[in-house]
Amino acid sequence: MSIRLSAPAVALAAALPLPSVSVYAQHDADLAPVVVTATRQAQRADDSLASVEVLTRADIERAGQSSLIDVLRALPGVQVSANGGPGSNATSYIRGAESRHTLLLIDGVRVGSASSGAPTLETIPLAMIERIEVLRGPASALYGSEAIGGVIQIFTRKGEEGFHPELFVGYGTHNTFKGSATLAGGVERLRYSLTAGKERTDGYNSKRDPRYWVSSSTRTSYWADDDGLRNDMLSGSLSLGFRSRDEVGVSFAQSDARNWYDASGLIAGGYFDSYIDKKSSMTNVYMRNEVLEGWTSTLRLGQSQDKTLNKASTANPTYFNTLQDQFVWQHDLALPVGTLLAAYEYVESKLDSTTAYRQDSRRVNSAVLGWTAAIDAHHLQINARHDDNSQFGAKTTGLFAYGYDLNAQWRLRGSIATAFNAPTFNQLYWPASSSFTGNPDLKPEEALNREIGVRWSSGAQMVEAVYFDNKVKNLVSTGSPNGLQVNIGEARLKGVELAYFLNVGNFNLAAGADFLSAKDENSGRRLQRRAQRAGFLRLSHTLDSFDWGVEWSGAGRRYDNAANTVELHGYGLLSAFAHYRVARDWRIEARADNILDQDYELARGYRTPGTNVFVGVRYTPR
Repeated sequence: MSIRLSAPAVALAAALPLPSVSVYAQHDADLAPVVVTATRQAQRADDSLASVEVLTRADIERAGQSSLIDVLRALPGVQVSANGGPGSNATSYIRGAESRHTLLLIDGVRVGSASSGAPTLETIPLAMIERIEVLRGPASALYGSEAIGGVIQIFTRKGEEGFHPELFVGYGTHNTFKGSATLAGGVERLRYSLTAGKERTDGYNSKRDPRYWVSSSTRTSYWADDDGLRNDMLSGSLSLGFRSRDEVGVSFAQSDARNWYDASGLIAGGYFDSYIDKKSSMTNVYMRNEVLEGWTSTLRLGQSQDKTLNKASTANPTYFNTLQDQFVWQHDLALPVGTLLAAYEYVESKLDSTTAYRQDSRRVNSAVLGWTAAIDAHHLQINARHDDNSQFGAKTTGLFAYGYDLNAQWRLRGSIATAFNAPTFNQLYWPASSSFTGNPDLKPEEALNREIGVRWSSGAQMVEAVYFDNKVKNLVSTGSPNGLQVNIGEARLKGVELAYFLNVGNFNLAAGADFLSAKDENSGRRLQRRAQRAGFLRLSHTLDSFDWGVEWSGAGRRYDNAANTVELHGYGLLSAFAHYRVARDWRIEARADNILDQDYELARGYRTPGTNVFVGVRYTPR
């Protein structure tokens, strides 16, 4: 890993508290999870001033979803689409923002594609994840570009004192197999973890349009075979504490996936079984030191890679490889009133591809400064960040949030934040073609977000309502001629998020509804694949060795294209899970999705799974 610091490496950084609610976990004040994504500092979720969801390892195992995309689509404020079967290109929309407006972090390291700008979420295995935090709303004042809509941070599995191995094997519909093994533990201040996993599925025919067929024996354009997935993963971590509160550590994660799809067009001699190889990796090395009492310094070196190779036919494949080198130096300082966060950050992105780009690298030097405090019933968060981009020059963003506790049950909060997103290498430098042409004169997209929320919690109940209004200027879109990328006027993303949680005895109830208006302000048309209404309802019960739950989630109608002429109908999906501990160390886990076998689309012309079942056995010695 080579890092060139092109600016003086002394700067200050920022953070403060933001709110968080787990849609699965109990909402007792004493059990509130600790979050770090919303502030870049550890803070109890109930004290935060923004919207962030937290899913622990127990939540992920209990719900039993098959992929990270399935986990995300079950969260408030998040909608997804996918162009095909298992492992196919998937898109997440947080509060209606574009997929390239969502920043993906793994153990604090930026991960994603410099060519498309979107994170590769579909190939990140759940087996390697310890915790997921999803921050809804702009976070450029903390993380810079790509955070107009929000941030998804994944924390890989870590060890704890003792010895904690785990083994999981499962089988389900479409000849789906999943297996993983974890060795984790610790002695005194040494911690370690290593997880290896494998996934295989035959999938299903990802194309659904009957126009692709002339008769049962004559194919016109697409091969109507099953489109499967294979994915191998490995992750690990090692940390060592020294002195009283100092620590050094390393973590890594990698996945190697291939998903098959139907490419258009016949080839000589028949059809080619097209596929895309997707490889991603992350390495994180850190050192944390307590310089003085109340002052902690953290140094982090990180590197991530995102590689795709597309073999559509017998012709040579195309590939896009992104390499990001990262350096962060962060200081957390306890003040007489509140906490200061100061950091310097450097990111260098390099792109290697079969496509010839005019430029294939960029460097960003950033300084972040923030202050957070709780003064009696008042809660404050102030953040500012300055990014110096080698392609676009300087950009400064900020965030101001304020919360007020009316009493022990009621909290009001509001915030205003600016954000930006640098154009991707595709948008800037893609060679001229008939449908897509890059434009090196593009300006960064800019956003101004305002939101206000109220939360009531009392004992076993919690109710939260949030209104947000995010204006995105200079939105990059496809114009003419030749699909030239241009900055259009403005997109406006506004809406209301409602959530209710109840814990009674061994029963947990969670419900939520999202009302979204995501429009191109110039044309008045809705942004594609965003539903105006979405919601979820979950009921679960725990009794001794048996857990069970039922879930319903749905979304209203959407448009598949920017012209709003191709409609995707709304849908509602019913799912259920059950876990039974047959012995002290053995548990049987089962999940059924789309129980009513609803036929629905996330993208026009692509199938989605019908009723499917998965059953697994987990061994966790205690």
